[in-house]
Amino acid sequence: MSISTSPPEIKPPSPATYPLRRPARRRRTLGRRGWTAIGTVLLVVLIGVGAFLIYENTLPTTVTTNVKNGAKDIPTDGSFTLTFSRSVSPDVIRAAFSITPATDGTITSVSGQTQYAWTPGKPLSELTTYTAALLPIYDIGHHRVSGGRWSFTTIIIPRVVGLTSGDGSQLKDGMEIDPSSSLKVTFNDAMEPVTIKATIGGQVANLKWAEDDRSATFSTAGLASGPLTIQIAPGGRDQSGHIAAAAFTVKTGIYWHDHEHTVSLRYPAMIQIPNDEFARDQNGLQAADMIFEYLAEGGITRLTAVYQNAPNLIGPMRSARFISLKIGRHYRGLLFQSGESQATRARAASDPSPQFFDTIGYQYRTNARFVPDNLMIDGDRVAAAENNFYSGIAAFTIPKARPDLSGGSLAGTVTVGEHYSTYSYDAVTGTYQKTEEGHRYADASLKQPLRIEMLVVLHTREQLLDVGDGHGAHIHDFDLDTSGAISVYYKGLGYKGAWKSTNSHGPLVFTLDNGQSLQLPPGLVWIDVTQ
Repeated sequence: MSISTSPPEIKPPSPATYPLRRPARRRRTLGRRGWTAIGTVLLVVLIGVGAFLIYENTLPTTVTTNVKNGAKDIPTDGSFTLTFSRSVSPDVIRAAFSITPATDGTITSVSGQTQYAWTPGKPLSELTTYTAALLPIYDIGHHRVSGGRWSFTTIIIPRVVGLTSGDGSQLKDGMEIDPSSSLKVTFNDAMEPVTIKATIGGQVANLKWAEDDRSATFSTAGLASGPLTIQIAPGGRDQSGHIAAAAFTVKTGIYWHDHEHTVSLRYPAMIQIPNDEFARDQNGLQAADMIFEYLAEGGITRLTAVYQNAPNLIGPMRSARFISLKIGRHYRGLLFQSGESQATRARAASDPSPQFFDTIGYQYRTNARFVPDNLMIDGDRVAAAENNFYSGIAAFTIPKARPDLSGGSLAGTVTVGEHYSTYSYDAVTGTYQKTEEGHRYADASLKQPLRIEMLVVLHTREQLLDVGDGHGAHIHDFDLDTSGAISVYYKGLGYKGAWKSTNSHGPLVFTLDNGQSLQLPPGLVWIDVTQ
């Protein structure tokens, strides 16, 4: 065994055991030169900003608009907006702003005092050039606003502005026209004719255009009478390419009209008119709303003509019958007559019905006819009699409307044997013409054939009463207060139905066999009261 005497080896410690310390860094500080540089930069910036602000403050205030100068197709109900780069007093703008052609409008604030809108009081005229002008002004900071002028043209929406009949009267919903009428449609602009599609009664209308292409005429010739719809289809264009978006429609009807002067009555006048060969042709029949025909004595018929509008001449006039009193009750009017039998007077007393007899200053005798068929009256005196003697009668209008009937069978010729009458349909006018005992009826005032819009043959019960008062052995008394059958003839077609009295002081009610309510048309309705 040996023993070493050398000293042991000593190893230095590892860095992980005793990490080395880094020498401390020396802090850098801005010196005088650094701060001087920064200050110089800031000063330059501030001087630049200040100079810019000073320069900007020397610039005038600008104004812009929402409508460019020369703009077209501007809406007629829009606003003209002014936007300023600085605040401007509204009073200053109102004083400096104008529109030509002169148009009322108001200026209101849109955004504070930098944006304003001028709005017209009513839509501007179509296809019109306007000029908006702003005079030079100063803003709130007294900066100048140079003002300006802006011209613009409004848009036009093509449309129909009128539909007129041959006499120039405006045709609207609910009005009627005569057969073979000439109509004129007028537009608000020159149109492109090939783009305009018009129909009348479902048929394409043959439009004849005026030279300026702003209007066209067409005719109803050849169309069946009755309800009629006239329509201009949407999508037509004017000559600038603007589209007519909306359709134009008028619902009218073709009916025969009496165009003589008439006086409007507050309630109906029932006028007793003889119907023998010496009384024909009578005056004023065409203007009647309804004419009831019934047997009197000796096989002669008598008429009760019911008027809502009385013409210049009506007559001749004769006495009433029992049925006349009932017609007066049902249609709530005043019965005009000449004389009265004792029996009729007694019947009237038992069921009072307002009556007007021969009165000087109202009815008068004419030399144009032989006595007794020469007692006449005119529309003004009918109205005066109603107002002066029977002002207490309530106002009443005979109900009339445009029938729209379905079904029906051909009825070009109708015979009513009890009244020796034949009615023939005229397709050109859409009316019936009456012949009685070989005599073709005409209105003596118009010197034209009588045109009957609707014929109603009213079947009812009849009594022969022996009154012994000079009318003959018996007089006829017809029931109008219960119900019965009817035959209706309208526009060349025949229908079956029934009549009914639902109110002894109200109009008779007519119903067709198919349940459809029958409305009496405008024009003359002839009612033959028979058994």
